[in-house]
Amino acid sequence: MTRIVDGDTVEVSLSGVKEKVRFTGVDCPEAGTDAGTAVTEYTRKALDGKKVYLETDVGLRDKYGRLLAYVWLSEPKQVAEQAIRSQMFNARLLLVDMAQLMTVPPNVKYVDYSTAFQREAREAKVGLWADDRDIQEPA
Repeated sequence: MTRIVDGDTVEVSLSGVKEKVRFTGVDCPEAGTDAGTAVTEYTRKALDGKKVYLETDVGLRDKYGRLLAYVWLSEPKQVAEQAIRSQMFNARLLLVDMAQLMTVPPNVKYVDYSTAFQREAREAKVGLWADDRDIQEPA
């Protein structure tokens, strides 16, 4: 990871080339807002200086030219719910209610998991939209 742009966008070095990466399937509060600042800091603490693994879906880039990817904290060897829950950063943002689900077909590979994770977080009343703003790590 070379730079944290905001809660759902980072800059990485791929084979020596800097590339902006937009997290697939999630949308975080905008930078410049209190919520956006909190999410950016959460992303910074989790990813800054770390090696991450990127997984693309059907569509590779958004209209701004950013690479669209699922960001894994470790190399995904088995793609099952527990691995997604604990190692995919996009999912973690939903589980701690720091992002909202944003589905942009054709990039829907993990939409069923993401929908369930968002519902779980909202029902638990955690994250940015909770009354006490209790940001907890997912189980």
